[in-house]
Amino acid sequence: MRYSRIKRRNTQRRYTSVIILGLLLFLGFYIASAGAAGNFISRIVAPIIAAFDNDVEQQDANDDITEPSNTDLTLPENKEGEKNERITDHIDIAPMSFHAIQLAAFTEEKNARAAAAELQGKGGAGFILNDKYLRLLAMGFISEDDAQKVRQQLKDEGIESQIYIISCPGANMEIAASAEKVDSIKTAFSLWLDKTKSLEGIIRDLDTSQKSAEDALKDIEDIMAEFGSMLDKLNTYSATEESNHILAGLQELYQRGKESLNDILSEKTANRVAISAKIKYTYIDMIHQYKLYMDQITKV
Repeated sequence: MRYSRIKRRNTQRRYTSVIILGLLLFLGFYIASAGAAGNFISRIVAPIIAAFDNDVEQQDANDDITEPSNTDLTLPENKEGEKNERITDHIDIAPMSFHAIQLAAFTEEKNARAAAAELQGKGGAGFILNDKYLRLLAMGFISEDDAQKVRQQLKDEGIESQIYIISCPGANMEIAASAEKVDSIKTAFSLWLDKTKSLEGIIRDLDTSQKSAEDALKDIEDIMAEFGSMLDKLNTYSATEESNHILAGLQELYQRGKESLNDILSEKTANRVAISAKIKYTYIDMIHQYKLYMDQITKV
């Protein structure tokens, strides 16, 4: 596969002598419906839970452009031979940025975990992203504009937050296989992204009471079923093939995604806040796993 030029943005920000006086707890993020797309309103509770001393670097965005590598993904012929003629095609994957609301950053794991648990109890993701510091993320958005509006709303309430960007590189891959397998691999990439992004809509509808907890869980079941079907197909493709890190990584991405969605269903609760928190956590986690996968396959 041939990989496109990848732009990476690492958020590097510097804090000096930061003392977190309290954990800011989200009751949820809300998207106004009917023509007011992107108009987010956040209901916030800001009790002082604890005081944590943090020596945290705030990161500034920068671009790192690297030369693309050339790799082919060639899927094997069936033992009896392919019914269809093998073709060569391209899969273009656009780079993507995910914008998470960061409420705090810690150096002590016990403090980060305590804060995350409190946040989850109020419906926030409570996702801890470890990249030198333990960053506490409450929610994430594909749209930077949506994230900025939420951050401004928090600021208007006297609450400081940061936007932490998870940047996923794009790629231009060349794939050689039967037409059926080429279509399946293309579908695997698009399906994973589309269904993962759809979690944001489920969160919105759940938090605005447009969707019941039961309906939200049904949506999760449907996504998990689609992931399961695609994973079965990918497994058949790799069964007769020597290890290929791109296909193997895609299988792992689906496997982990399926397990994460199943974790939501295992909650076995109709509590809207608890389910919303779990889906928010899973949404950020799945985007982060996708970033790690794309970073891996686009290494020069």
